[in-house]
Amino acid sequence: ARRRLFCRVHLRQDRCAFRRRHMSTPQHHIIKDTTATMSRLLQDELRKSGYKRVNIIDQAPKPDAIEGKLPAVSVYLYQLVVDPDAFPSGPTSEVIEVQQADGTKREMMRRRRTWVRLDYLVSAWAQTPEDEQILLGLVIRILADNVSMPRALLRGDSFDDDFELEVILSGGRLDEGTLSRFWGALNQPIRPSVQVYTHVPIIPETMSGFERVRERIIDFRNGQAPNGGLERFPSPDPRSIAGKALADKANPPATKQGGKR
Repeated sequence: ARRRLFCRVHLRQDRCAFRRRHMSTPQHHIIKDTTATMSRLLQDELRKSGYKRVNIIDQAPKPDAIEGKLPAVSVYLYQLVVDPDAFPSGPTSEVIEVQQADGTKREMMRRRRTWVRLDYLVSAWAQTPEDEQILLGLVIRILADNVSMPRALLRGDSFDDDFELEVILSGGRLDEGTLSRFWGALNQPIRPSVQVYTHVPIIPETMSGFERVRERIIDFRNGQAPNGGLERFPSPDPRSIAGKALADKANPPATKQGGKR
């Protein structure tokens, strides 16, 4: 079981583990921070394009949430999938380098990070269908221009320093029955919307010390050994085969130098 565990360990260097343990925002706030990042991105880019009065709504687009806020763009997290690309043969743990308080680094082991897929539905709301379609086209252009968001654009402290958020426009579409149930639950008619998704990690906090193998000991059977055939390598017993091998390696036989006849 121990051998099987270490065969499924993934080695990575975590430069931010020490900072995460001492920051005020827990890492599991990353889902909330991702939604805030998406909302701020759309708001900033809409203002740059001249749409300064468009409200960003990061909740379910119910009538009471939309009323009095037109024009508006809704960024709604409607579903998430935990570990969408998990494989049974994948690594179950990972070895990381954690910086200690004194500046030294120590190798630690923890359960591997759990990736979560976040699916968003983006819809536009305005006085006329034409204005809504213009806003939807602008939203698609903004998302297409920001498929990879660097750490400087991410809001909150839950992201690692080198993390980049990949924003992917979904090429598929929800079927009519799903759309009807979705908008019907919100007391709204079916509306055109944009599907977009991303992936974020949830990082475990529990870690344990990890020590690498420094010496290997092999047991084998030798029919000529006086102790019943069980020997251990390396062995200090000069009578064993392993001991003789060590002795020969430490004191190699002298080579004879021959002369010309």
